[in-house]
Amino acid sequence: MATVGGQMDAWALRLGGLLLPLLFLGTAGSQLQVTTAPSSTARMGSGVLLQCRFDVGGPVALDSLWVTWYFWEEKVAWYEQGRRKELPRASLPLEKELESGDASLLLAVVTVSDEGLYRCVVGYRTQQHHGETILHLLAAPTISIPRKPVVADAETSLLCHVGRFYPKDVDVAWLRDGQVLKGFTRSSPQRNTHGTFNLTLTYTFTPAHSDSSSIFSCHVRHAALEQPIQEDVTLDILAGDQTGAVVGAVLGILIGAGATVAAAIYFWRKRKKGWAVSYNVPKVQGPDRCLLGQEVTLRCSMEGTFPEDVAVTWERIHSEDRTVPESAGDQESPEHQPLLPALPLGWRVTEERAGTHLTSSLTFTPTLQDDGARVRCVFLHEAERIREERVSPEIRVWARPQVSEIQVLPEWDPRDKVPFAVQLHNFYPREVPPIQWGWDGAGSWREDPTQIDKNADGTFTATSVWRVPSRSLTQPELRVRVCVQHGPGEPASERELSLRAAGLLRPPDVSKISQTEATATGKGVTLSCRITGHFPGELSVTWLRRRKGEATAVILRDGAECRVEPGTAVLARDGKSFQQETRLTCWTSRDKGAEYICRVGHLTLQTPIERSSTCHPHPLDQEVVSQPQALVPLQRVTTQPLPSGSYTKKLAIIPIKKRARKKENIHVESSDPHRMHTPAPSPVPDGKSYSVESELRLPPAGPEDDGVEYLCRVQHEAMQEPESRSSGRLRV
Repeated sequence: MATVGGQMDAWALRLGGLLLPLLFLGTAGSQLQVTTAPSSTARMGSGVLLQCRFDVGGPVALDSLWVTWYFWEEKVAWYEQGRRKELPRASLPLEKELESGDASLLLAVVTVSDEGLYRCVVGYRTQQHHGETILHLLAAPTISIPRKPVVADAETSLLCHVGRFYPKDVDVAWLRDGQVLKGFTRSSPQRNTHGTFNLTLTYTFTPAHSDSSSIFSCHVRHAALEQPIQEDVTLDILAGDQTGAVVGAVLGILIGAGATVAAAIYFWRKRKKGWAVSYNVPKVQGPDRCLLGQEVTLRCSMEGTFPEDVAVTWERIHSEDRTVPESAGDQESPEHQPLLPALPLGWRVTEERAGTHLTSSLTFTPTLQDDGARVRCVFLHEAERIREERVSPEIRVWARPQVSEIQVLPEWDPRDKVPFAVQLHNFYPREVPPIQWGWDGAGSWREDPTQIDKNADGTFTATSVWRVPSRSLTQPELRVRVCVQHGPGEPASERELSLRAAGLLRPPDVSKISQTEATATGKGVTLSCRITGHFPGELSVTWLRRRKGEATAVILRDGAECRVEPGTAVLARDGKSFQQETRLTCWTSRDKGAEYICRVGHLTLQTPIERSSTCHPHPLDQEVVSQPQALVPLQRVTTQPLPSGSYTKKLAIIPIKKRARKKENIHVESSDPHRMHTPAPSPVPDGKSYSVESELRLPPAGPEDDGVEYLCRVQHEAMQEPESRSSGRLRV
């Protein structure tokens, strides 16, 4: 099964940068390069880190990066411009690691179904490259040999069950005293529901009494093993006549009583003065793990034919006394047994006798001092020279962590990420259970604790911090979640926290509207409004205008009349709020006296905040249009209107011809034989306004032009009425 250590090792690979040998998969001459390991190997039930590194030739801009991992053709995780999604048990690096060029994929608790081809695809701006790696899985085999007595001169079979291995290629053999036996058979590997394999190795022979001194071994080699494993067994051989007599007597009693024999009975045999005392003492039974402070019971039993007055005692072996092997009861004589202390206070022993069964139970409440200790169960009958003992496996004490509620830390470092934290209190042993973070609409990320402290009582406390980019938190009901796994068969602890409950939401402060003077480059009058203190950063800014005498305000957009700049939210110095400045530049003065409104909306506001001001554009100096110079008959002349002080270049100069004794005026158009030339306005030396010089070229005057008057009419948005200048009447 998976171990926390295996998952932590995968994260150590990521954080420490201990890369496997890498295969270069980039394109020569390309700025983007991607490297992956050709293959990766993991043990079933553990975590594995599939390496993928990329290089863009400089700093990584996350808004130009996207990463996608495929398992065969199925997407398992992807990231794009701050958004990510991951399937269960898969997670990508945090943004800080992505910025360093790490796009590795972490898989938690891998199974056989996770074995195969993985592809890491990295895109940056207009480039895209990928790398591939093949994940191979391993599961180490286990050995189980059924123990039973055999009968001399009767054919018997030794069975070795080899189970839970992957892949299915395995080398197995029966040995006798270290030498490979001939004639054993093996079954075909059978697949289990979780993908591993089992097989049975069988050796059939006819044992003799001399075989009791031999050691038979089941020997296994497999790719998941660093070295071969084997389990040894010795034979307890019963004499054929004695076995028949015992079994016959038992069958005679059962048949005489009208009983039906429904199952085979196997006996362990101890000799005493020519008659057989047959019984069996299994291993000590109990839980694999003992929960700290929760009562636990260990059981030891004797089954078969034994004296009624057999005594049972329990002894505790301290965790520091590691010299007593588990099978000591089978190998050491009573006089060589070490003297052990009595059971600790509060430990109690109970017995239950029923026919051929004697069961003794040891009940206690484990403490941390019991972690690693063992207990010995001893069945003793001095007169019959019976001493059978069994030593339990090590007592493994654990304490389930108490998981705090999620909190937001007061110090934000880096300041553009919100630190969410959870504490795990009073857990044991020191290995921290897996911690998964996530949020609505996104995958989950595994986080290692930033700090582990030992408590006075020997338990531990750890803190896990998950940092989320501030700009990603945009919805008040968005929930950050953490899940702490306690172990196989144990329910996980889950906590969640919404942005609203976290106290992160802050409404904006909106300043009064300020107005600048006319700008030096003639860009108009600018209204500005400063917005500060809001979280999250997203808000809406709308500029409106309400003309004088009108009840309704209209929304302003970029155009000929104005320019709207909503502004961009930037983080405050402590990172806990945003601020921005919005501007409205007025190009026109026709709305003199109009009211301008800045409307700000934010998710913390039920009603938008409004600020208003009146815009006063800088007017045009209307007294600077010059008189046309004197006109001389039959010669070209130039009029020079010089309007200045205008804050915009938009200016209209219209020449008009007035005939004597006629009321109508004639606009001098481009199709008229007269010619007019008006260049683009140019800045005046003070740099605060524009001027323009317009030429009106007249053809030679004829008799019909006597008394004609030419007017230069100037129109500008800052002037309430057009202004005209006359050349005076021409005399021909």
